[in-house]
Amino acid sequence: MISRVESLDWLRGLMALTIMIYHLTSWHFFKLDSSSMLGRFGIYGVSIFFVLSGLSMAIVYSKYITDKRTAVTFYIRRVFRIWPLLWLCVALLVVYKLAAGEDISITQVFLNITTLFGFISPSDYMNTGAWSIGNEMVYYAMTPLILMMYEKNKLLGNLFLLATFIVALIFCFALLMPQQSLTEQRHLYINPFNNLFLYVAGIAIYYNRVDISCISTVIIFTLTLAIFASYPVSGDKIAIVTGVNRIIFMFASIFLVISFYSFSKWENNVPIALKYPLEQFGLVTYGIYLLHPIVNLYLGYILEKLGIASPYIQFGLTIIVTIIAALLSFSLYEKKLIAFGKKATSNTNYQWLKLVSLSKNIKEKH
Repeated sequence: MISRVESLDWLRGLMALTIMIYHLTSWHFFKLDSSSMLGRFGIYGVSIFFVLSGLSMAIVYSKYITDKRTAVTFYIRRVFRIWPLLWLCVALLVVYKLAAGEDISITQVFLNITTLFGFISPSDYMNTGAWSIGNEMVYYAMTPLILMMYEKNKLLGNLFLLATFIVALIFCFALLMPQQSLTEQRHLYINPFNNLFLYVAGIAIYYNRVDISCISTVIIFTLTLAIFASYPVSGDKIAIVTGVNRIIFMFASIFLVISFYSFSKWENNVPIALKYPLEQFGLVTYGIYLLHPIVNLYLGYILEKLGIASPYIQFGLTIIVTIIAALLSFSLYEKKLIAFGKKATSNTNYQWLKLVSLSKNIKEKH
């Protein structure tokens, strides 16, 4: 399997920081609508995550997933990457809710710790932002088939991409109503099939990659930023997830990822003073994304008890504590379980699946 592409980690980390700032600004100061650049990245930062995820899975697993065994290996490794931190966040949220005297649904907890909510009831996520994790798990379930489709015939893979684009068009032109707010229609927006095109587009970037010059990369990057900064739209955020605007922002997200992917050829020219922090943020993206709502909740409670109920202090402290907590979580907790998942599914430690297959074959013969 191929190693990570650092420039993609930079974008991933930048989006995690942006989403955290977007949430904290909305919670403590004012609501952001579709006219602000921060509000747009707050919505499409997750879309960019989907594109990055699809591209990353293709980079790492395109040549690896070839049969049932390697597909199972992929699933197991994804579980060891996603579940541990999600379990921690669900546990912390349950403790907070119990302390606050709120009711806890055992069924909802089960759906969250198994990530089955993404398949059964996408709206039943518990932690802020965890709906995207449910979407990701649905996409991971489909990934071996999509990769093998592309490996067999690129045209076949691209036809599947076109099919997912048609589904996205149905959502943004027929199912989601521009007359209603995004909040009212959130159950539709977070449906995995609404965002499937973005994930498959990430895979398609890998298989349809065209060598882009440095100047073209800069132009693509500049144009996509210009769309997020200056595209003329305002009002409720539903305005940027419906109709033609949805198409424009989806493709702006895709081309932003393409620009960072193309930039990988020149990433070694980036000064270490800039490169190192970007790399670290890229590695702890998942922690920043999932932990900041939990940190904000607990800090709010602590600051209130101390009589320091200041939104500015809570805003700043949440960012600092979240980054520290994400770094510690990754190095002391997540990284070890990721390594365990890899070791458990390595060729030398994966004999149990071969034994199961052998036993099944023997039974069939007799």
